[in-house]
Amino acid sequence: MRALVAEVDGKVEGVVGVKRDRDHGLYFSDFTDALKPYLDSLIILRAIKASMTLVEEYKGPVFAIATDAEACRLLHRLGFTHLDGEWYGWLN
Repeated sequence: MRALVAEVDGKVEGVVGVKRDRDHGLYFSDFTDALKPYLDSLIILRAIKASMTLVEEYKGPVFAIATDAEACRLLHRLGFTHLDGEWYGWLN
């Protein structure tokens, strides 16, 4: 697994990255309520964009699951392809 973390007041409140899962990668993110007010900040958006380096460097396809409409919009904006239902893929 390779990931970037976001800290608020020295405490890790978010993570985004790629996890190896059998024959593909899984792009993931998780954050706490403490990070929510900062999700639209330039520094968080830059971290999300930087996480795409991890996706691009992964040797093989990378999949992601969009859990809500905002996640769908973001994955599409990052260049992921909608595959089926909540599944998206980066097929390099």
